[in-house]
Amino acid sequence: MHRRIKVLLAITSPDEASLVEAALAAADCLCGHADDLRAVEQSMGDSDVIVTDTEFAAGAFADWLSLWPIPAVLVTDLSADPAKLAADLVDESSSFIRRDPAGLWVGFIPMLVRKAAAIRESLDRQNSNIIRAESSYMNLLRAVPDIVYVLDGDGCFAYLNDAVSQLGWKPSELIGKHFAELVHPDDLPNVCRSLVLGRYEGVATGPDDAPKLFDERRGGERMTRNLEVRLRHRGSGEWADTSVDSWGEVTSLGVRLPEFQGRGTGTIGLIHDVSERREHERRMSKELDARNLLLKEIHHRVKNNLQVVSSLLSLESDCVEDERAKAVFVECQTQVQSMSLVHEQIYRGSTLDGVEASAYFERLAEYLAGVHDAGNRGIRLLVEPTDVVLSIDTAMPLSIIATELVSNSFKHGFADGSGGRVSIAMARDGDEYAFTVSDDGAGFRAGQQGRGASAPAGKSKGIGMDLVEALAAQLGGRLERSRPTADGEAAPGRSGAVTTVRFPVRDAAQDR
Repeated sequence: MHRRIKVLLAITSPDEASLVEAALAAADCLCGHADDLRAVEQSMGDSDVIVTDTEFAAGAFADWLSLWPIPAVLVTDLSADPAKLAADLVDESSSFIRRDPAGLWVGFIPMLVRKAAAIRESLDRQNSNIIRAESSYMNLLRAVPDIVYVLDGDGCFAYLNDAVSQLGWKPSELIGKHFAELVHPDDLPNVCRSLVLGRYEGVATGPDDAPKLFDERRGGERMTRNLEVRLRHRGSGEWADTSVDSWGEVTSLGVRLPEFQGRGTGTIGLIHDVSERREHERRMSKELDARNLLLKEIHHRVKNNLQVVSSLLSLESDCVEDERAKAVFVECQTQVQSMSLVHEQIYRGSTLDGVEASAYFERLAEYLAGVHDAGNRGIRLLVEPTDVVLSIDTAMPLSIIATELVSNSFKHGFADGSGGRVSIAMARDGDEYAFTVSDDGAGFRAGQQGRGASAPAGKSKGIGMDLVEALAAQLGGRLERSRPTADGEAAPGRSGAVTTVRFPVRDAAQDR
């Protein structure tokens, strides 16, 4: 159904008022009349558009036209000052028309009235949508558990949502106060622009090094993120650990903020209370330190217990006269000692994640060289450096394998009493680890070279190599034997031996 436009006529000349009313009636508009400002004010609520002239109420009405809530069509003389018209008609839905001597201007009034009414209706619809959106937005901000704030150009609070009650404050109590008033004195250098910039005075800064300021006046990558500061609780000496994110270039937040008028650019941000998280992290860190200390103590005790077992084996071997039986005791002692060194390496290390292969094999080589009297026999025991870190579940069987293979080289590769070299190497080869013990001694017995071969020259396969093969299988790997390559040729008259255990790479999670 078509709605008729209600027009309030506030025209000084009765004759002109009659002509305009007739033109508007022909355009199906409803007209009312006002003779003074009081009548205008009384009729304003029932009108859609005002038609008035610059002479009404001695010009007072035209001077205050921009303050009235409905659009106007202003009738002026041909001599009207354009600057004054621009000042009077700041409302975009209002317009003006000049009187012409022939009176043709009256015929344009209905068109200007319809235009003013249409523009105002469109603006009202837009404003209504904006108001609904702002209302929803403000309700959302009130429901956000984090503190949402807006600072004016001077760094003072212009808006705070209800979440600030977490700190014991009401939003109204902080409006107009500077943000720094809530900040712990020790944290002020992190939030005060002048102090932050002072640290960079005379220092060239690029995109990566430029300071990200709490009250930054830029957006994008320059915004402040995850800045942790302590904020004061109201009425107490307690401080809350908070994480602050802030954005610059903000002049409004769902509603008009007159605080910003002429006072520079404001800042919007979020404050998240991390006190509970920080306390939880402190507790977890303390518990982790205690756990690591306990694990280190366990490894230390296991190492000591294994050394006790090794010492008992040594004492028992002193009571045995049979040399072959005594050799069995020595082999058992070396295997126990090699396992003890694994726990020692973990205990001495800075982390419990695993065993550093280089450090462990250096320590094992030092021990085995002493057991087999390598110095007096002229045999050098070398360990090639590596950055491999082994889990304890991998290091333990590998320690027994290494002890057995190195002992075999000492016992069988240099049985003739001549000196030589024994090497230990650990490397990663794709998805596999390759652990290798090589020597330039007598080499393998004829027919024993290749995968699965197990005995050096002159010695049949024994329980030691059965153990090596079993442990290699436990690691999911395989045993390979060969002669040295051209780069590592054995001494004249010797063939040398290379024994490699290949097994898949497994991370700590798989080992667990």
